[in-house]
Amino acid sequence: MSTGMSGGGTGHGDVLDWLYERGKQRSGRVPELDIEKTIGRARAFRDAGTVDFWSVLSPTERQAFESAARWQTFAVGAALMREGAPAGEVMVIVDGWAKVYVEEDGRERIIAERGPGDLVGEAGTVPGNVRSASVIALATVQALVMTTADYAAFVGEYPGVPDLVEKQTSDRRTDRPGPFWSDA
Repeated sequence: MSTGMSGGGTGHGDVLDWLYERGKQRSGRVPELDIEKTIGRARAFRDAGTVDFWSVLSPTERQAFESAARWQTFAVGAALMREGAPAGEVMVIVDGWAKVYVEEDGRERIIAERGPGDLVGEAGTVPGNVRSASVIALATVQALVMTTADYAAFVGEYPGVPDLVEKQTSDRRTDRPGPFWSDA
């Protein structure tokens, strides 16, 4: 099967590079095509079984998110969110790691960990919601924190974002243990 690509490579990178070049050529004729965003998302889906939120946003989407958010640092052991607390914010962890846990019978049951690029708190974006789990810094965490109202406006302005969040949520159902804990 001939693809019209030079180089004869067999990797996905060759196809994506070819699509990138073709998209750049067509972008003058098809102004609604955002080739950078499309190729970035295709590469992220190709390169990782689990896709983090931040890496699949386009540069424009990342800039918009960062403009609407504030930077916050959480020390080791600090709560990013608490189970049962009002859900007023979402955040992207830019650096560091956090554990996600629920209280069961007075004991902490770790259900996940989150790290660079992960969006946390998105499940609580409906007005009146409370947090279903606690998120605690395992290392110093740098995060972009956005109010749920600003997040709703962001999602409204960038309608492809809910699909990214859905993909992240799907990936989390098959979450992998991280560097700070295990099921043992």
